[in-house]
Amino acid sequence: MYEPPRTVPTRRRGSHRLTSAPAQSSPGQSAPAHEPPATGRAHQLAGHLAALVAATESLRTTVTGDTAADAAQRAELDAALAELRDRLTELGPVGAPSPPGGLVPAATPAERHDRAHALAGRLLVVAAAQQDTTTAMLACRRMDAHAAARTASA
Repeated sequence: MYEPPRTVPTRRRGSHRLTSAPAQSSPGQSAPAHEPPATGRAHQLAGHLAALVAATESLRTTVTGDTAADAAQRAELDAALAELRDRLTELGPVGAPSPPGGLVPAATPAERHDRAHALAGRLLVVAAAQQDTTTAMLACRRMDAHAAARTASA
């Protein structure tokens, strides 16, 4: 019967971990110029925040009544706008991108709340993917507020 040869390892090898080192260019070449991924992600987050600011401003302009409910809604939207703008400036040197253009404005306040709710949902997804808890919590609060306002106006 065949028996495989028995060999004894002479030394034990440690685990080989691959580490990534930054690519080095030769003295005659320049390193490729591209922005780091963090900056691109911050731009993406800032873009979603800017879109939500634009939708919230659009909602704020539609509240024109003098009732107590309208005054409360205006105050809530003003506070939300301040919070959203503060978060946008906290993103640092990225700056605030211009709001998206070419979007068809919603006709009724309920449709505007639906649109703002959807934008806050997208912001939540992006913030969660980037592990930005502060922005994710802000997006959740805005989603709740727009869902409640949509229910009240329906």
